[in-house]
Amino acid sequence: MAKCKTFIFYEIGNSCRTEFLLKAGKFAPTEDAVVIGISEGKNAEAALKNLKKECPWIKDYKLHRLVAREVCDAIYL
Repeated sequence: MAKCKTFIFYEIGNSCRTEFLLKAGKFAPTEDAVVIGISEGKNAEAALKNLKKECPWIKDYKLHRLVAREVCDAIYL
């Protein structure tokens, strides 16, 4: 049996625009990512299927570009 991997899913694109506070106190537009969820599966497709079962509200979201990344050890900067 294949070991499950953990994936983080996030959305980037036009639906995630916001403004970022600059050091000078002004705001500048930026493109952000929104974490949709974290789930396990043998691959990204299986993990997304599991995530949709766990969080059915995701089906109501209009996603511009959904990205899946396998989770590994965090690197803090």
